[in-house]
Amino acid sequence: MCRCTSALVFPSSREVSPSVNGHAKKQPVNIFLQSSKEELRPEDPAAAQTLEAASSGAQKLVLLVATTGAPLSDAVSKLPPLQQPPYAPWQLPVIGHALLTRGKNEHFVHNLAHNIWGDGGLARNGGTVRVSLPTDLDFETGAPEGPEGWDDKAALVETIMTCDPDVIAELIAREAEFPKCWNRGPQNVVARMAGNGLFTSGTRDPDWQTAHGILPRAFNALKIRSYYPAILDKCRVYMHAWDKRAAGGEALIGGIHEWMSAFTADAIVKCIIGLDMHNIERLQTGEEAHLFMRTYRRANRVNMRPDLKAELGAAKYYNPLVDKKAEHMRLVAEARRNTEEVIFDLVERTRRGEMGEGGMIHMMLHDKSATNGEYIRYRNFYPQLINVMVAGHETTSATLSWTLYFLAKNPTCMEKALAEIRDVLGDAAEPTVDHIAKLHYVEACFREALRIQPVAVATARDAAADTVLQGKWLVRRGQRVAVNLVALHRREDQWGGPFGDPLEYNPDRFMPGAYEKAGLPPRHPQAYAPWGFGVRACIGQLFALWEAKTFLAMLLPRFHFRTPVGYVAVASQRELSISPLPYQLSLHVRRREGAPATSLPSDEAQPPAAARTAQGGQKQANGATTAPAAAPAAAGHSTPLQVLFGSNSGMCEDFAQQLAAKVRGAGFTVTVGSLDLAIAGGGGSGGLPTTGAVAVLTSTYNGMPPDNAVAFSKWLGAAAPGSQAGVRYAVFGVGNSQWAATFQAFPKRVDGLLTAAGAAALLPLSSVDVDQAGVTDAFDEWSDSLVAAALSAFGVASPTGAAAAAAAAPRPRVDIRPFDESNGGEIAFELTGPGDLDVLTKMRGHIPTNGNTNSFLHPLKVLESRQLLPADSGRATAHVELELPEGMTYSAGDHLEVVPVNCPSLVEAALQLLGLRGDEPFLWTAGSKDGAARGIGSGLKPPPALGDLMPGLKIKVHARGALQWFVDLSTVPSRKLVAQLAEACPCPPEAAALRRLASEEGYSAGVSGPKLTLVELLSRFRSVPTSLPELVNALPRLAPRYYSISSSPRADPRRCSITVGLVAFTTPTGRPHRGASSGLIHSQPVGRHLLGTVRCLQSTFKLPKDPTTPIIMIGPGTGLAPMCGFMQERAALLQGGAQLGPALLFFGCRSAGEDYIYRDTLEGHLAAGVISGLHVAFSRDGPSKVYVQVGCEASAQNWMGSLLEAGRYLEDVWAG
Repeated sequence: MCRCTSALVFPSSREVSPSVNGHAKKQPVNIFLQSSKEELRPEDPAAAQTLEAASSGAQKLVLLVATTGAPLSDAVSKLPPLQQPPYAPWQLPVIGHALLTRGKNEHFVHNLAHNIWGDGGLARNGGTVRVSLPTDLDFETGAPEGPEGWDDKAALVETIMTCDPDVIAELIAREAEFPKCWNRGPQNVVARMAGNGLFTSGTRDPDWQTAHGILPRAFNALKIRSYYPAILDKCRVYMHAWDKRAAGGEALIGGIHEWMSAFTADAIVKCIIGLDMHNIERLQTGEEAHLFMRTYRRANRVNMRPDLKAELGAAKYYNPLVDKKAEHMRLVAEARRNTEEVIFDLVERTRRGEMGEGGMIHMMLHDKSATNGEYIRYRNFYPQLINVMVAGHETTSATLSWTLYFLAKNPTCMEKALAEIRDVLGDAAEPTVDHIAKLHYVEACFREALRIQPVAVATARDAAADTVLQGKWLVRRGQRVAVNLVALHRREDQWGGPFGDPLEYNPDRFMPGAYEKAGLPPRHPQAYAPWGFGVRACIGQLFALWEAKTFLAMLLPRFHFRTPVGYVAVASQRELSISPLPYQLSLHVRRREGAPATSLPSDEAQPPAAARTAQGGQKQANGATTAPAAAPAAAGHSTPLQVLFGSNSGMCEDFAQQLAAKVRGAGFTVTVGSLDLAIAGGGGSGGLPTTGAVAVLTSTYNGMPPDNAVAFSKWLGAAAPGSQAGVRYAVFGVGNSQWAATFQAFPKRVDGLLTAAGAAALLPLSSVDVDQAGVTDAFDEWSDSLVAAALSAFGVASPTGAAAAAAAAPRPRVDIRPFDESNGGEIAFELTGPGDLDVLTKMRGHIPTNGNTNSFLHPLKVLESRQLLPADSGRATAHVELELPEGMTYSAGDHLEVVPVNCPSLVEAALQLLGLRGDEPFLWTAGSKDGAARGIGSGLKPPPALGDLMPGLKIKVHARGALQWFVDLSTVPSRKLVAQLAEACPCPPEAAALRRLASEEGYSAGVSGPKLTLVELLSRFRSVPTSLPELVNALPRLAPRYYSISSSPRADPRRCSITVGLVAFTTPTGRPHRGASSGLIHSQPVGRHLLGTVRCLQSTFKLPKDPTTPIIMIGPGTGLAPMCGFMQERAALLQGGAQLGPALLFFGCRSAGEDYIYRDTLEGHLAAGVISGLHVAFSRDGPSKVYVQVGCEASAQNWMGSLLEAGRYLEDVWAG
């Protein structure tokens, strides 16, 4: 029986071990090459060498394996051997396909596209062909990046050329097998001048790998928004220059490419380097271009298309003894040296702090790469900056030239773009940041020009080993797969149909929903690749779109333009551009009637390139981020807005801080505090402020107010009608629908009582269910609505500018930064772990407890820990008894607060992601917002944050401890966070994938559904720069857990017990999950400690003071725990001679033999008279499922009847 492997095979022996009925059995095999059907015999030296190469990984082969040791079967023998793609037409001896490069186009890639795939060629030749070109035209052998000694030099000459989007998709999926190499003839020519920069180097180049982890940060969406003032300023300069040219009426402006080049060069250099070259102004006045531009252009011209006769002089040029090639190389070296001098002068000026703070050069000087932890080498600065000029300004200027040409030739498209600009901008004379995203047709105009005339006409990948492409074509090691973007962008099946001839300009192709409206399936996602694809996609494509849209939004409302009569553009590089341009494009330009005025260029329009990350910090060597400077106050209307929270676990407090940042950015003066603190002044006799507004964010606990809202609840309940007239408020409730009976009870109470007291709601009551996905998204929508409603209610507007943006930026919840002696100051103590008793002693010395032992966390020694369920039940429930410290008290029905820690596997995964060992020291400075990130101090009533108790206290903590304690690593990141990661992602393909995950459908399927953690997500998108402080502040705090105490102090006041079910499951991603708290509790052996305290939460869940009062107790599963405490208390009372009233216990579980916990104890209580009835329901025993509520219904009528007869039901019955 023979099979053909679909994967690559690496044979290391002549035996395989297939599994037969679960047992491994070795069988001999015969191995054949799929490409030739030749058997490889170990005794044959050549075959043995081939097998050894495959075994070591030096060479990959596609093999057939005969697992019986027999020859190939007839069926397999008749299969056609693997073939390379078919040759393109017109192949001739010696010159191969050289004729295909000739035609009506100047650029040979355009001619290849037309001659192979034009005029029905796609149907005749297919989307992928093989071409053989002379080496002096296309390729040079001896590639420096590939493995030494190519086994088939023909592979270097014969290129696989494609315009098939499916092939591109496969190249993306197999990027490691098809790396981009920069090693062929034309590439080496470019590299002579440009060096090995981010665009002009191979993926395996260490310099590329280093730069790819740094430079994309300069082009993420947040950075580009910060560049907008500089981009707009350069547009203003351009408009003023053309105003002068067209001052006397219609003017013929020549050299459009020169104008576009001046604009794009000025814009990108100003934004990312901090240098204003003023090339537009120089062009307007006829001055020379800036020195940087002059040296760059000369180096490009001398390298690519030198006029040696002019350079050398006629005498030297015609001298047969002069080596013209050597002279050419001398000129290239001289031109490059001059350009290097200019660039390294810019580097030195940046290093001295004279310019470019936080810009691209600053990044190269100071930042380590996120990919390999290395700095960019100093000698690699020149290639990276030259690459910005090659790929960052020439490509955009070329596309803008083509866009103006196509709009001039298609006046209907120009008018549609102008109409959209006027509609979006309204009365505004200039576009704002928010306008740019709404200019869909303008963007379509630019994209369509880039489709028809891609500035990078081709891109390629090389096969790292012999392999198969599209499941049918053999690709040899070192062979190039070149994507002809000209042909790809003109495929009839992707771009034709109702949109017309693919060669015709029609921006409607790129309008949202265009294909769906035309009744067509969506376009292939890889049918458009002008910026490259995969990890090598252009990092500046988003910058180019913003730059182009801003330019067109300024130009079109001000000027009408047309081409000279009879002008037809020809794609050419004769104007010394890297990209094909519309050759010698000129435009007749006139100013439109009623055109908006253009603001004067602002000398102060400095791009805030110094913004380091989304949080504004600066990368350090250990991957951390320093804290940003304090945000400046936004100049605004200063309307007061009080943000109040009621919170036990801290979620509402987190939301309150987020809301405060948002409304602060809208110009409000914000104060934040708990609900109880809001009425603390004046002994609670006052009221809420009548100036400004009040936002209330609160949860509920068993229908009761949170601990820090109890006094507020009492005050509000006693408020007289009309006493809160003039107060304007909004309430946001946080609850869990699993507690259906009390879901949102307290938020509803607050909203109702405020209205009854005369307050006016800015918004209707809004709430969120934490048991459902989208919690943070719902909060974001509500907070946005609140800001809009408050602005409208008070008739004010949000401020604008950098100060407003800085004020609105979220402030870190936890102030943590790398520790060193200079920033450490006086360290109060070192936090090493949750069981560090000495640390806890030191910490308590800094916090006043006012004699209340319960007010602080304590190490609680484990006295007993036993499993209550059988080992084969598949579940685990532990009974744990703990020793309480002297002075800590509790009563039956109270809760034990336990501080959890993240499970070790999550912590290790986070450390690996961050590139940390775990022992790196960090400095945690206690502040008012971070203390609740731990449960430390949260047992106080109301529970203040640790930072409130110890403001400014400096604590040394190690990386592992911070990840164990400060953040909930198991949390699924919100859609908003995923979207923010996409904005900050420097790698365009990864950013696009993150944006898909941030969509509603993508988030449900790819994040919330599989319960993906942030660490798992970032591990898949490694280009997103992440530090420990950023990770800690991106996720919610690791909240304390509360467990009902299952004992009574009447039995032993120094001993309490809890009953804890282990939360353990495997997520859809395959990650084993253990609850942070339950996992910790189950793993602590006797003698070790848990960190916790007794919490007396606001509840009426207590035994009646009169022990004769009849009670009903219902406790399914581990809900039995507090009932055990009540029964232990009744047992102690009974033992002391007290008379007990009747008590019924209803308990439900799955099976008597599986999870009937505390069975002996319960039956003992029944026998002793502690309870008068025990009703147990088993949902899995018997022919039908029986639940605890069924037992309640069956017993209720008889028992209630007896209570009614005794006249006690209405006054005494108590249910818990």
